[in-house]
Amino acid sequence: AAGGTGMPSFDDDDDEDDDDDGDVLGVFGKKATPKKGGGTQSNNAGGDLADGMSGAVASDGKPTTWSETHMASKKERAVGAIFLEEEREKAIAERKKADEEKQRIFGRDPLGIHNGNRFDLQDIDNNRDHFIQQTLNEIEADIDRELALANESGVERVNWLEAQRQALLAIMEAKNNPDNGGEGTESKDSQGLPSILPTNPDFDPIIFLTLVHRDASYQELQDSTSRLSRKTDNQVERLQNLVRDNFSLFIRCSEGIDVFAGHSDSENTRNSRSDPTSNDQLINRFGRLDGIAQSCSEQARKSFKPLLDNTNEVRKVQSALAVLQRVAPLLQVPSLMRQHIENANFSSVVKAYRKVLVIDKNHCDVDLLQYVRAKAGEAAQDARQDLELILADETSSGSSLLDAIRDLGQLLELLEEEEESRGGSSVDKGVTTPRSSGQANNALKAGTFTIDRHIICVRDYPPALACLFLQTTHFRSLVDKAVASTEAIAERVFRGEGSDNASNQSSTGGNSASEVSSEASSQRSRDKRWKLQVLEARVDATKSAVALAKNWLPRLLQIGLATQEAEKRRMARHRRQKMATASSSSVPIGESDSHAESKSTNMMSAHDVFKSIVNPALTRLVEHIAFSSLGCANQGSKYKISATFGRGSAERLRAILKSPLPPTQTAKLALDLAQVAEAIQESNEAMHTIRSLGDDGEGTKVTYHSPLERCSQLTNDAVVMIEQRVCIYSFDACARKCSISASGSGVFDGDALLQCVQKLSDDLTRSDECSKEIEKGCFMVSKKCCEGLAGYVKDRSDAARLRVVAECADALNTTIVDVVREVSYLTNGQSESLESNLSSVISVLEREMFDVFLESVKRNVSSCARLGLIENPSENDQERKKAEESAPFPPYLAASFLTIVRCRAQVERALRDLRRSEGTTYQFLALQTASDGVVENICLELKSKMNLVRPQADVFSIHLQFLVSTLKKYLSNEIISLASDTRRMLLSASTGGRGVGKGMGNGPEGLTALENLERLGRVYVMCLGE
Repeated sequence: AAGGTGMPSFDDDDDEDDDDDGDVLGVFGKKATPKKGGGTQSNNAGGDLADGMSGAVASDGKPTTWSETHMASKKERAVGAIFLEEEREKAIAERKKADEEKQRIFGRDPLGIHNGNRFDLQDIDNNRDHFIQQTLNEIEADIDRELALANESGVERVNWLEAQRQALLAIMEAKNNPDNGGEGTESKDSQGLPSILPTNPDFDPIIFLTLVHRDASYQELQDSTSRLSRKTDNQVERLQNLVRDNFSLFIRCSEGIDVFAGHSDSENTRNSRSDPTSNDQLINRFGRLDGIAQSCSEQARKSFKPLLDNTNEVRKVQSALAVLQRVAPLLQVPSLMRQHIENANFSSVVKAYRKVLVIDKNHCDVDLLQYVRAKAGEAAQDARQDLELILADETSSGSSLLDAIRDLGQLLELLEEEEESRGGSSVDKGVTTPRSSGQANNALKAGTFTIDRHIICVRDYPPALACLFLQTTHFRSLVDKAVASTEAIAERVFRGEGSDNASNQSSTGGNSASEVSSEASSQRSRDKRWKLQVLEARVDATKSAVALAKNWLPRLLQIGLATQEAEKRRMARHRRQKMATASSSSVPIGESDSHAESKSTNMMSAHDVFKSIVNPALTRLVEHIAFSSLGCANQGSKYKISATFGRGSAERLRAILKSPLPPTQTAKLALDLAQVAEAIQESNEAMHTIRSLGDDGEGTKVTYHSPLERCSQLTNDAVVMIEQRVCIYSFDACARKCSISASGSGVFDGDALLQCVQKLSDDLTRSDECSKEIEKGCFMVSKKCCEGLAGYVKDRSDAARLRVVAECADALNTTIVDVVREVSYLTNGQSESLESNLSSVISVLEREMFDVFLESVKRNVSSCARLGLIENPSENDQERKKAEESAPFPPYLAASFLTIVRCRAQVERALRDLRRSEGTTYQFLALQTASDGVVENICLELKSKMNLVRPQADVFSIHLQFLVSTLKKYLSNEIISLASDTRRMLLSASTGGRGVGKGMGNGPEGLTALENLERLGRVYVMCLGE
């Protein structure tokens, strides 16, 4: 019946392992899946037809099937034979395919470590003698290689390898010397050795692990055994599901077997009782009728009995279902806990486990509930191990760590309650879970982890303190790795540079001059390249260290605060317990209570962990950041930078490591150092809430010093130094730019200085402590600009000098004021002398350039203000009057006025209406200098040529009077006094000067001449006007 209904055979393919789809039926045989188009029904029909062909005739010779009747055609029998043949061929093909699959599975690695297509376990089993000999040769080679080493690790490894070698030699000797005592030889096909096939009765696990997994790690073997155990559980579960899904089919088959057995027994009984005599035919007939009636009665009873039994079973099942529905929430707790563990929802695990604790293990007689509580306890232990792994994971986020601390604390409280209820120690019981592979070693205590040679057992501390221990140890390990990595990179770069030097020095002999020069240039490029690579390595190391500090400090502080709160709660519980003990003093204190009290008293606090672990690690990290970013301290700085790596390196490498970084890289790292300083400062302020607790659970009253105080101070000093360098580099670049602009274009680029100060205002975070560098930088930029402007005017005309004067005047009136205001905002008013210093530098250049220009004006005026050739007038008055009326404007006056007008135009075009610091315009000063020079030169020349001008003294007197009246507002008092004296001399020397009013200068004729001069020189007067 089982073969006819397509049920799987449990005896054929019990060794198959279907790893691809996880089908448990693959271990026992093929699935009984119905084929498309009624394949299962065809198999059933084929089975019925086969039964009909083999035994289709009853014992009395009558046909029992349609195919054996005379009405059945030969064609139907032929079709049935063809169908049977096809089914037989299909069965053979499926059997062959199953055998091939079985052979392929036999060749797989049962542990699943070797999954390659070329791996064949049967091939290794057939040639295991050869592989054992090969393994012995490899072990001997490893022993020889390890013996060449002189350290202790080599000796331990030699002992381990020698033990493997002796074990394999013992196996080979057992093969060569069988138990019969004769001198045996190696048997064929390695039959004298145990097999490595798990399905072979002669399977030896030692040889299997030696030949197949000699190089596998303990972790890989543990993971593979976990997979095998899970696979076995899945197979058992799938077998149960198979029986559950086909339960009705099993029942029907069982009932059919019972019916056929009962029918056969009744037939045998009837044949034995029948008495076929001719005399008793009537009696026999009545007997047969009675037998038929009895069989009908029995058949009816048998037919209705399953119905009645099923009714009773249904009632029992309904009653059981009602009970199960009432306790369904409790029964689902273990599975729900497993689901929540898989989803990492441990708070729900704790809630579900709290529900199942209502089952009293000591007074509950229901085995099912006892089983549910046991399974829930196992799930709780698994959840505990998973939470411990989260606490020990360095990649866990801060929020996940806090959640794990909370959930683990609640779970431990529930486990402690369960331990107290049954009086045993179940909290520290280690249970293996798939995630427990991350722990240190199975030989160690459960919950033990190894982090960089530091062994920490989580279960020796409260969850928060254990998490703080683990994470701080991770932080310390990462700091050590960061420093070691930076040193390794620097050494690797330098070693590459050193090998190039050696090769170059060995190949210099016999080369031509061109080859030597090319080698020298390539050597210089290599020197420059490795130095740049070392500097880049320092920059990368600084950035990675800054990222490490920024990521880990907030995380450790969160855990520290959680630990502090947990300590307060623990000490509050301890005080309540002491108060309860004091109130009931008649009750003696147990040994366990005193041990718990001493353990609670001697346990480290969060403050102690930060002081002993975080502070040294963070101090080293800050020193590493400072050394990588700065190299050396600034001149005059009290802070000394200590080298964190490269102390034993070559001198050239140490020089590069201790040198300052270039300006661009320094500016980039300044922002990173400012950020890490801010993070450490915030952590230092937060540490005031994490302090040692007294017996009352509150902070101690003594003066508190944060463990991170020194780290914060070191970071601030490093930030100040690097920002001072940023100021120096920024002002130096600005000075070069302004110097080039000044020397090339004659421009005082004050906007560049202002932009530099504004950029520093945005970048600097310790500007108050950089005030000296800012003041010196502004002074240096101004000085470089003045030097550039001084170089610009060399070999240039007065226009260039006036341009420089204009630039200096603009700088003094506008740019310097803006710069001083920005610097005052930046340094909080600490640069009080900056304005005077900048003004003094620029004013010196401005005064020097303008004085040179005025000297040039004086020289030009002295060459233009000359009287020229002086002629004596004729004796005839009429002719003299006509000559005076027709005479043009005097040439020396015209030349003088032109010189003054030219000076005015030149100054006005260059300096506009700019004023000096005294408030006087540059135009007025220039006109004053030119006017004084003209009048002074004319007066001096008239005095020197008094004998020649005596005939025309009155004319020159009028000229001088006109000149003084025109230039009066520009003339100084000394020059006006000189002109008055000269005019009096001319009047006294005039021919008509014997009496008052008779000279040309004081009479109507003098006024007429003066009006003529004003008329002729109107253009010059207008040019000199406002």
